[in-house]
Amino acid sequence: MRLIMLGASLAQLPGIQMARAMGHEVITCDDQEDSIGHHASNGRITASTFDAEAVLRVAGNLAPDGIMTMGTDQPVLTAAIVASQLGLPSLLTVLQAQSVTDKRIMKALLVDCRIPTAPYVVVKKTKENRFSEDQLNKLRSLGTPVVVKPVDSQGQRGIYVLPQIESIEAVMDSVLAFSRTDEILVEQYYSSDEVTVSGWVNEGHLTVLTITDRLTFNSIEQIGICLSHEYPSRHMKQYGQALIDITRQIVNGFKIKDGPIYCQFLIGSSGIIVNEVASRIGGAFESQIIPRISGFNITRSVIQHSLGLKMNQDDTEALKTFHVLSDFHVMSVQLFFAEPCTIQSLTPLDVLDQCPGIIEAGYFKKEGQVIPEIRSATERVGYCLLTAVSKAQMEQRLAYLYQYLKVLDTNGHNRIIHRPILQS
Repeated sequence: MRLIMLGASLAQLPGIQMARAMGHEVITCDDQEDSIGHHASNGRITASTFDAEAVLRVAGNLAPDGIMTMGTDQPVLTAAIVASQLGLPSLLTVLQAQSVTDKRIMKALLVDCRIPTAPYVVVKKTKENRFSEDQLNKLRSLGTPVVVKPVDSQGQRGIYVLPQIESIEAVMDSVLAFSRTDEILVEQYYSSDEVTVSGWVNEGHLTVLTITDRLTFNSIEQIGICLSHEYPSRHMKQYGQALIDITRQIVNGFKIKDGPIYCQFLIGSSGIIVNEVASRIGGAFESQIIPRISGFNITRSVIQHSLGLKMNQDDTEALKTFHVLSDFHVMSVQLFFAEPCTIQSLTPLDVLDQCPGIIEAGYFKKEGQVIPEIRSATERVGYCLLTAVSKAQMEQRLAYLYQYLKVLDTNGHNRIIHRPILQS
């Protein structure tokens, strides 16, 4: 069968490889000619995965049997639109896909379903970005500081934390540079820890597969940019069941019947609130860690549903027997960055593979590339997946990893940002 994969980066590579191993033909769609997934596929489409019309024009001539994406937000909508237009199987309707990719719809639905989320206001661009008194009063009701973000972007691009309402006008155009709309979302800032929940919905029944701590930069200039995912979450004991219950509310409220669910939560002094909702495999290599933790092959299941095939029996059984609150695995996904520099050399992957507990490692950047100031998740240099038998052993293994992990600049200085130091 022929499957179109939206995206050809490292986040989609496991899906490309698995679909081909299952005997399917894979056509990758990405506007980056050198994306690694193109080299692992049977053919390619050069088009933006955000541009449903462009994808549809090409896909219609390929007679695909299915279309999917993973590890990325906005192409979820493209997949749903193309599937609807071509009569292909789809995990989501177009309306459902809009609800998990457009924060205006997402936030309104959360409020309608009485699911806790940060108070917000949607603001439309006006001439010279001047707000009316009515708009200012609504914005002032949020208090300060506020978080300003695009309604339809990803990767923490175009997000600002502002100390006063009057500052919004100055950043309006910068936020909209990462949007296809003329509106932005302004939310009340909530000092909190970030936790993610990944799960699978089968005929309306939710199975939570992981609950992880999403560790981010401490700086508000780099708000939400993820450094690592740590499993199990340190909040599992106190909030685990509540996180499962709220995720179930989300599944019901968003009317998700089948497929992956990925939710970001904030836990602070006022308890749990929902930050964002997605219906796709997470972008922090959840495709690799979920099967190791739960025995459920989430990537294979998305592929099969996208092609209209029945789910594998082993995966069906895994969903019946697994319960996240009784799991004992310890895993870490390191998403590492470097200070601004030109990369002279990177630690060879075969050296990293010798570090204790390493499952997999890879680089997003190449030697000779310039690393800019960190403004979004797109500045990631690479990743490592590790496993351990305890959190204490994991900390030892991370310390060992960062002894060897080097991003050398043209002067031979290591510019890697050391995750354990940032955490402390």
